[in-house]
Amino acid sequence: MVNIIILSVVIVILIGMLVYFFVNRKKIKIKLLEEEAAKGNPATLLALGLMFYSGVKIDEDKEKGIKYIKQAAESGNAQAQYLYSGIILGSNENQEPTKEQLSEAALWIEKSAEGGFLTAITTLANMYAEGKIIPKNVKKAQYYFQKAALMGDVQSQVTVAGFKHFSIDGNKKEAYAWYKVAEQNGSEYAKETAEKLLSELSDEDKLQAYKIADEYIIKYGKAQVH
Repeated sequence: MVNIIILSVVIVILIGMLVYFFVNRKKIKIKLLEEEAAKGNPATLLALGLMFYSGVKIDEDKEKGIKYIKQAAESGNAQAQYLYSGIILGSNENQEPTKEQLSEAALWIEKSAEGGFLTAITTLANMYAEGKIIPKNVKKAQYYFQKAALMGDVQSQVTVAGFKHFSIDGNKKEAYAWYKVAEQNGSEYAKETAEKLLSELSDEDKLQAYKIADEYIIKYGKAQVH
């Protein structure tokens, strides 16, 4: 799980570079950015943090980069909060994070998720489902998977369908609808499972499942992940 989080952070950093590094400019005026950051602008703090941490366009200074990323996180920037959680987990080179680091990282991931950052939402959902870093909580896992599914995350859509399909108090008609949404968004597994699920439904339930699926596909099919 920790490796998944760190890998996700690396991906987010690369995305952040594309967003913030002004690649179409020949020269970045660091002084102006630092002056803006001094005013507490979270986006500028994050941009500087990424630049110093990664050494793009300027000399690498990880300590300064971490400082700016942490300030951005403390200012409420959800992406910075998630990035900072990864920095905490990777701070001990070649060593597993301590319990204290895991707890601190989990708090930042939760803040990021509450701020609407999709990668943090899916990470937190998996953390609650696995129960390795934080206590296992199926209801909270379902809540965050549902939240991510509504935002267009395909794997979360499949997971939500699975909860509704296989749980004792699940709703197979809704499960079918979520499988079809995930299918529309590119999941071959969802396509195959949706067909198998139909054999478990009565003719009347099939008609209702089709209707719900049509409604869900209009709302969530081909969803754009932000």
